[in-house]
Amino acid sequence: MIVFSRVLATTLIALWLAVPSHAQESEEREGGIIGTGIVGTITHLGSVYVNGLRIQTDDAMAVTGSAPAITADELQPGHTVAIVAALADDGWVARQIRQVLPVVGPVTAIARAELTVLGTKIDAGEHVAGVNVGDWVAISGLWQGRRVIASRIETLTGTDHQARLSGTYLGPDLNGNTVVGGSNVSGISPRHLQLGELVRVFGQPTPDGIEATRLETGLFDATVGLIQVQGYYSVPKPSGLYTVLGSGLVSYTDQPEMIEQSDRVIRCGQMGQLGGSTNNPEQAGIWAELGCH
Repeated sequence: MIVFSRVLATTLIALWLAVPSHAQESEEREGGIIGTGIVGTITHLGSVYVNGLRIQTDDAMAVTGSAPAITADELQPGHTVAIVAALADDGWVARQIRQVLPVVGPVTAIARAELTVLGTKIDAGEHVAGVNVGDWVAISGLWQGRRVIASRIETLTGTDHQARLSGTYLGPDLNGNTVVGGSNVSGISPRHLQLGELVRVFGQPTPDGIEATRLETGLFDATVGLIQVQGYYSVPKPSGLYTVLGSGLVSYTDQPEMIEQSDRVIRCGQMGQLGGSTNNPEQAGIWAELGCH
């Protein structure tokens, strides 16, 4: 009887401990903290609006990847962000926020409204005002081809800066050099990157790029299921592979002439792929809220 009681007690404890785990897994699958990724440019405030979606934020939430360090209440229109969000009864709620900075580094050239930073051309537009050669700048914006269309440019103060790139890896250039956008990447040879993967590079500036001391992949600090992204299509590779630049989501086409690189798009995807579908009614509801078709 003593042995039986101990076995019974052990079994009951194990079952009790298992309940929260299943509840948590269910919550996560239903669009909880790891549920939904939203990537794009902040258009206006009141919490934040990204890709037409209002996302509620906690003002004190730390924004990862920012330069300099900021909290959510310091986000501004023009910042590009990758948000892990949950769909609540009253709308989208941010669980994590990463500031997406395609390029951080010193300005090496200015030609009218075009900057050169880490070898990449920046279409600065009106944001060029007040920027000088030698300034360290943090560029918010979207990749279009090998250049960045800037939506906000912030000049960094002080002297302790680290160069950064965040963009799509599409293979080496014709000379066999590793490139991200218009920047050559030296120092670390990426051996396991897949075509179309989002790579974040940290290091020191060089005349035509960056000498990497660290490479990371992915936009999010947590696993996400469904993702909505804003950006421009890449030129399809000979294999038909193309991506929304800066997203890490890929697809294939046998009609490359139909992939237009000049138009900004909002696309959805999951598991590293553009598009997709779901038979899960709850996920279908999230797709609808995101405007995915």
